[in-house]
Amino acid sequence: MEKRCEARTALAVVAAVAGTGYASGREIVLFFAQAGRAGWIGVCVAPMLFGMLTALLRRWAARVEADGFEAFGQRLMGSRARRVAGALYALLLALTAAVMLCGAGETGALTLPWRFGWLWGASMALLIALLLNLSRLRALPWLGLLALAAGVAFYGALAVDPRPPRLRMGGAVQLALEDSWPAAILLALAYAAMNGALAAGVVLRFGKGANPWRLGIYCAVALLALLATAHGAVVRGGRQLLAQAMPTVLLSARWGLFGFWACAAFGYLCAVTTLAAVLGGMLDLLRGGRRGATLMAAVTVAALAGALSLWRAIGAGYRAVGWLSAVSMLALACRADALLLCGEKG
Repeated sequence: MEKRCEARTALAVVAAVAGTGYASGREIVLFFAQAGRAGWIGVCVAPMLFGMLTALLRRWAARVEADGFEAFGQRLMGSRARRVAGALYALLLALTAAVMLCGAGETGALTLPWRFGWLWGASMALLIALLLNLSRLRALPWLGLLALAAGVAFYGALAVDPRPPRLRMGGAVQLALEDSWPAAILLALAYAAMNGALAAGVVLRFGKGANPWRLGIYCAVALLALLATAHGAVVRGGRQLLAQAMPTVLLSARWGLFGFWACAAFGYLCAVTTLAAVLGGMLDLLRGGRRGATLMAAVTVAALAGALSLWRAIGAGYRAVGWLSAVSMLALACRADALLLCGEKG
């Protein structure tokens, strides 16, 4: 029964992070492929760090008997640290929600044959996410299984396709971090921390009764399967592909109309699953009394997402929030270890 709970939680975690790492391929470039061959070091390190982080989150939550982020923070941190961590968590959720809505809207604009396709695409994604939350996200692990299977199959097929993608730019592309293994490890840390923070609410919600370290292994293996196939596909596309805003779109264009629909369907699936998980986290914060911080962060980030392009939101926002999440998680780890060693609960 424990193994079933751990597998279910790991699949829910996959659903929560699918949209932040695999929808466009740009995230793979930012955190891994720009390091050249050293990017494979990051691909190996990030899942291990991510699995360790999910295991520690589950272990700490079990020790303090918390099943939500608000209770988790109250029992492990002081009031000032809790406010900072809560604001950062709300900002991460709001930024992710805005980016997922932008991604779903752009997919709608490209695929729907009627006016206001962007608005229809974003609205349908939001409606599906709300319906999933009305059912307490019971379907999220199944959507995670679908995203995992579809992602490995989709990126695996792109990786084995020997044809070069058609690009509209020529000339050499310089990689500032090429073959830098320290940079690859630091970027992997940021990637793991950001996605670990994003998945924290899902781990706390679904992981009750799960063995922490077995759960961490399941999460690491699932992330490695997705990350390795996606990175392999992007890297095989060539160095010039790394300068493109949407590498996955250009890779799937080699398959013609089928590639277009396959890419659109996979991207929309990732956006909806992550949006559902993020909304669940925001609703948990609202129930926990952090209404003002959550709404303020949501409005601020939504305005920034409207003013900036999706490429800039991913390129600037995700890296910044990734580093902030890494610092926050490190501080939380130090605080949690100190409290648990002293036998305290808050």
